[in-house]
Amino acid sequence: MGRPVAVTGLGIFCAIGKDLPQFRTNLFKGTCGIAEVDLFDLAGYSCRLGAQIRDSGLRERLPSRQTKRISRCDLLGLIAAREALQNARIDMQKMDPSRMGVIMGGGAGGMLSWEKFRREIWQDQHRRYASRVLASAPCTLTDLIASHYGVTGPRSTITTACSSSANAIGYGFDLIRSGRLDCVIAGGSEALCELTFAGFHSLKVMSPEPCRPFDRNRKGLSLGEGAGIVVLEASENAVKRGASALAEITGYALNSDAYHMTSPDPEGMGMVRVMTAALKQSGTDPGLIDYINAHGTATKINDKMESQAIERVFGDEGLGRIRVSATKSMVGHCLGASGAIEAIATILAIDQQMLPPTVHLNEIDPECRLNHVTQTGIQKTIRAALSNSFAFGGNNTSLIFRSAGISDQV
Repeated sequence: MGRPVAVTGLGIFCAIGKDLPQFRTNLFKGTCGIAEVDLFDLAGYSCRLGAQIRDSGLRERLPSRQTKRISRCDLLGLIAAREALQNARIDMQKMDPSRMGVIMGGGAGGMLSWEKFRREIWQDQHRRYASRVLASAPCTLTDLIASHYGVTGPRSTITTACSSSANAIGYGFDLIRSGRLDCVIAGGSEALCELTFAGFHSLKVMSPEPCRPFDRNRKGLSLGEGAGIVVLEASENAVKRGASALAEITGYALNSDAYHMTSPDPEGMGMVRVMTAALKQSGTDPGLIDYINAHGTATKINDKMESQAIERVFGDEGLGRIRVSATKSMVGHCLGASGAIEAIATILAIDQQMLPPTVHLNEIDPECRLNHVTQTGIQKTIRAALSNSFAFGGNNTSLIFRSAGISDQV
């Protein structure tokens, strides 16, 4: 099975939390961060809502030498990475940088900066700095984190659409479990931009009101932005340096529907297979799972398919026992960062023994017959939890976390 892997640090910056304490409070309170977007002109769009981060002093959160000409996406990621390392009480002077890695999930990257640069060229404003074009690459954040913290081990950027950062966490887990590394900084970042907004709008899947996953009257998704970073460590190394484990990551799985570029397999078999494989790979009895953080996009097909897949994997007993929520109802669909942000919500649920809700879920769709948590968080014993990320192209990922030190017995 390899070495046990602990989660020792979390960092987050999104519409409902500009740091971990604020995010934790708003997550369990059921605070919604979805409102009108003003980052760019949305004239002509039927939907103008998104989970945008409101922070006029964003660039003041890091030293100016770190923020010069970097994109909004990379800035969010650097802020979250700093918090994650501080939360893990990592002292880089005492770490072997060659035994550390940086694995990030990428989405649109610095596209917002590129769009601004393009407009300036068209308007002949003569601010044509080549460095601003470089900031648009999805891999930039990975390189920046490695450079800022002197991490000389493997660094990779994974782009599998909405499952990117979940896969980054899974790959980081593999690197530690196999003994290749002792510590990995993993996660992802995403900033709202015109390209993704226009793309999802053209697919007619965006809601004119804050999204309501699994609700009978849901009208589509709400986009969001943010960054989520986790610090993964070999459990024995964390113990040696006196670090506390927020949870253990015990396994994950990924697969492909091989069906369609934007639509899920209508039978949901890719979702069934990935959850089943994650349970098997992690050695987790399905009876240990007490909570599922659903992909829950609030689109008609995705919510229905995920609900039916969960039912197939866990059966009637699981449906009655396992509580389910979709935190996209609060933070929006953060695309390349969504897997990491939702993994952090899942880890916090385990650490706090409290379930985050699906807000705006007023009338449960009878085709989504899960044991939903609605409106506000509730206390519950959580031994193990599963976090789902199902992306375009049928890129499915399921992560499994456990409360640190629990028994394998049901």
